Amino acid sequence: MRYITHNAEETKAIAKELAAVLQGGEFIALIGDLGAGKTTFTQGLVDALGSKARVKSPTFTVMNEYKIDPPKNGIARVIHVDFYRFSKEAELGALSLEDEMRADTVIVAEWPNVFAREVYEPDIKITLSHKGGDEREIEVETGA
Repeated sequence: MRYITHNAEETKAIAKELAAVLQGGEFIALIGDLGAGKTTFTQGLVDALGSKARVKSPTFTVMNEYKIDPPKNGIARVIHVDFYRFSKEAELGALSLEDEMRADTVIVAEWPNVFAREVYEPDIKITLSHKGGDEREIEVETGA
């Protein structure tokens, strides 16, 4: 599916549509340049799942966890991770991301394409692109 949004609220609305069909255990890849709306998309997703947490870019923290209480659709937490600062695939081991891949968890990864290959096969791939001004194109691919 392909969408065009004109502001942050429209981008969040697309994320809310996606949140409605998540069941837990998904790995979501967010692809896009700096400022394309990856964190804004995640804000909409986490909000739609019922968390009141302030979602921030994980660029410097590398990984943030947001609790969903009460769980929604079996989802009790969202792990928001950013691969941007990693220079070698082997460095990802420090995250122990495999331990976070659980049925009650959705993992949202920014910059998962920073390496020559995809380290984790996404269930959903979302590509965000600037189209000028505040306009964004958002392409959602399931079964990626």
